[in-house]
Order: sequence, then C-alpha cells, then structure tokens
Amino acid sequence: MNTEVKTVDSETAAAATTTPKNWPKHALWLGFVVSFVGMVSYFLYFAQFPELRDVPLLNSPIVLLGVLLCGAGCVQVLRHSASGLGKVAASVTFLLTLGVAGLFHTYIFYISYQLPAAADAPASAAAAPLFALQDQNDQTVSLADYRGDKVVVVFYRGHW
Repeated sequence: MNTEVKTVDSETAAAATTTPKNWPKHALWLGFVVSFVGMVSYFLYFAQFPELRDVPLLNSPIVLLGVLLCGAGCVQVLRHSASGLGKVAASVTFLLTLGVAGLFHTYIFYISYQLPAAADAPASAAAAPLFALQDQNDQTVSLADYRGDKVVVVFYRGHW
C-alpha cells in the first residue's frame, strides 16, 4: 500500500481559505445595504438634529463606505465569477449603490439649498407688519408695543 501524506504550508492554507468564493457576494450586497441604511437613517433620525442635518458628518461616510464595499465586491465577482448572470447582477448592484449615493449627496448638497424666494417677504429695512405671538413664558407680545423703538426680532425654527 502506498499512502501519500500531503503537507500544506501555512501560506497555502491561508490562500485556500481566503479565495473569493462567498465573500465577494457578501461585500457586494453588504455595500448596498450599508449605503441604503446610511441614506434612510439620515432622513428618519439624523435630520431631526440641526448639527447633523446641515452637515451630514455621519451619514456621508457611511454611504461612501457602502460604495467602497460594493465596488470591491463587484470587482471580485467580475474577476472570479464564471457566470455571466453573476457578473450582470454584480454590475447592476454596484450601479444601484452608486445611484443611492448620488441621490443622497445630490439632495444634501444641492437640492436642500434650492429654497424658493419668499414672495411675500418685506423688503430689506422695511417696516415689519404688525403681529402678536406668544413668548417662552406664554405671554402675548405684540410688535405694536414697541412702536418707535429699535427692535430685533428672532424666530427660532425649533426641531422638526
């Protein structure tokens, strides 16, 4: 009887365990999910806080991380997949992820700054129309009470 003993060095074993079989698909779909969650979480949670709404320091890197993950997964699928359908699915998934990132950043940095002009706003340095509002102590304050005085009126938008 002839029995052969195969020895495998540690580099060959490490290469065999890291060959891209399942992880590209996971990176591909995980990248899409991370980008989508980064976009949706901005509108559902982070837009409530003015500091995070005006400059999306948390969501923008999350969305871009998803694009990088999806891109790496797409490259691996295109290199190692023999299936044409797998290559098409990877490419479409990457394009969808790019679309999510593009829409998110277009909304944040362009569309949200395209506010319409206030048609009924008084001209600069014009007299303000008379009004009465409640202050923080539930007292009614009227602009007519300050006629003849110099007044600075500040309106706080609050949280949406």
